[in-house]
Formats: sequence, structure tokens, C-alpha cells
Amino acid sequence: MVQHSTKTLKKTREKALPYAEDFAAQLLAFFDVPPFKVTEVLKKDGSVSLVETACELPTFEAFAKVLGTTKATLVKWESAHPAFAEAAAKARDLQSNILIQNSLRGNYSSSFAVLTAKNLLGWKDGKDDSHSVQKPLVVRWGEPCPEK
Repeated sequence: MVQHSTKTLKKTREKALPYAEDFAAQLLAFFDVPPFKVTEVLKKDGSVSLVETACELPTFEAFAKVLGTTKATLVKWESAHPAFAEAAAKARDLQSNILIQNSLRGNYSSSFAVLTAKNLLGWKDGKDDSHSVQKPLVVRWGEPCPEK
């Protein structure tokens, strides 16, 4: 286990990457990738086959690594800078589309797709809605409905 002195940790905090206005555009460019690629593969018999492969799913962690910072810093920027918050919302939409397209094509396993959608994108299904309370069905006996 690596132990850091308090001085080392303070220096690390002091060197936090300052926000730059172009980070919003960089974020969108990072997430705006095609969901999959199609490659031609030459078979032994001389015929060509098309193979579809999912592209790497962009994540906020990977973008933070490119900038040399952390996801926690990105979250702070999202709270403090409206342009970055808007770009982050659009990036999540792009990420969602990549996940959907590759899931529908079978490029991701269904268990991976479900887990990723729930954890990265905040998706949930009806089974997870444990806080909703079913209202009881109330039946009132009274006058019959008029005939038409």
C-alpha cells in the first residue's frame, strides 16, 4: 500500500486543472463517435464478409484521463459552468445512443447493456421502482350507467 504524506496530498489538490472554456467543445467531440464500425474481411474462398464491431464506449472517466484530471473535477465543472453542464447532458445523450445502437445490434451482451444503462445513464425499469405505492382499486356501487 502506498502512503502519501499530508504535504503530498495538499500539493495534488493545489494542482487541480483549472477550467477552460473549450472543455465543453472537447467533451462533445470526445463523445461524438460512431456507435460501431464495419470492416471488410477477406475469407479464404476469396469472398468478402462484413463484420460489425462496437466502437469504444466513451465515458467521463476516459475524458477526464485525456485532460489529466478526475471525474470528480468534471462533476465540479458541471455544477459551476453552465456551458459544460449543457455539453455533459449532450454527451450523456450521445453515450446513450451508442449503448442503444450496439445493444440492438447484439454488439453488447444484454447483461452489460442493462447494467451500463442503469449505472452510467440512470435508467431503471419498473421492477426497480420500489418507492411507488400501489393505490387500492376502489369500486363504488351506485346507479347503473345510462344506456346509449
